Amino acid sequence: MAVLIGSARVDENGGYSGGKAGSQTAKEISTQNWYLHSKGWVLIRPKDSNAAEKIAKNMEYACDSNYVGYDQSQNTTLASVSKQYGYDISKVKTPCETDCARLVRVCCLYAGIEVGDFYTGNMKSYLEKTGKFEILTSDKYCKSSDYLKRGDILVTKTKGHTVVVLSNGSKASLDKTASSNNSATTNNVSKKPASVKIDPAKSFDKSLAGKYKTTSNLNMRAGAGTSKTILTVIPKNGNVTCYGYYTNVSNTKWYYVTYKNSNGVTLSGFVSSKYLKK
Repeated sequence: MAVLIGSARVDENGGYSGGKAGSQTAKEISTQNWYLHSKGWVLIRPKDSNAAEKIAKNMEYACDSNYVGYDQSQNTTLASVSKQYGYDISKVKTPCETDCARLVRVCCLYAGIEVGDFYTGNMKSYLEKTGKFEILTSDKYCKSSDYLKRGDILVTKTKGHTVVVLSNGSKASLDKTASSNNSATTNNVSKKPASVKIDPAKSFDKSLAGKYKTTSNLNMRAGAGTSKTILTVIPKNGNVTCYGYYTNVSNTKWYYVTYKNSNGVTLSGFVSSKYLKK
């Protein structure tokens, strides 16, 4: 299974500033599969497993929030708004903005790691100076996703972009650096889908049955609602099948669907109907 990452990416107009506060699209703050950035990655790994889990969890909160958007000209407003909640993004209900580096900073603050304002050009040194992180630069960690761990932070070698790793790589359990004792695998995508218990759907409507396409990259979850475990990310225009079963959460129907991934494996889980079209 591909390693999942989350980050602040682009505003609703495909630019970097001037947009409306809050999430106007599903792409401003969102998840995607790991990729090798053209500038190359440096891995910043939390030394404490609990901190790593909190960093990942807060990034997931941001990706699921309708109140957090992307705007470099207003990039500190998320930190200002979330401070009263201990930087817990799930509690933010005021439209605000951030960028990739400032979002990672808020995730670190939520994990109890005090660090000053930084951007991608200096964040490696800022985080290293806290004494809470290990810097890893070998190809093993930076050119492949195999040894990545949930809660890892990736930043480009020069000013550019930064992301948080949300699931474990295929060989993460073999690696003994830093937060290798992290046992906080509940409610994250690092488990194999077969080992995660899928909630039963609560309702049935025959008229909902059929084949759908996703309108954006879409999280498939083990249950209805954004707090449920992410099983995989279905890419935009991915094909899913609903057999009429669903669960309603906060006036949104979450369809129970099946999806065949790029490896030919058929997965089952819940997706928000807001991002599906027949």
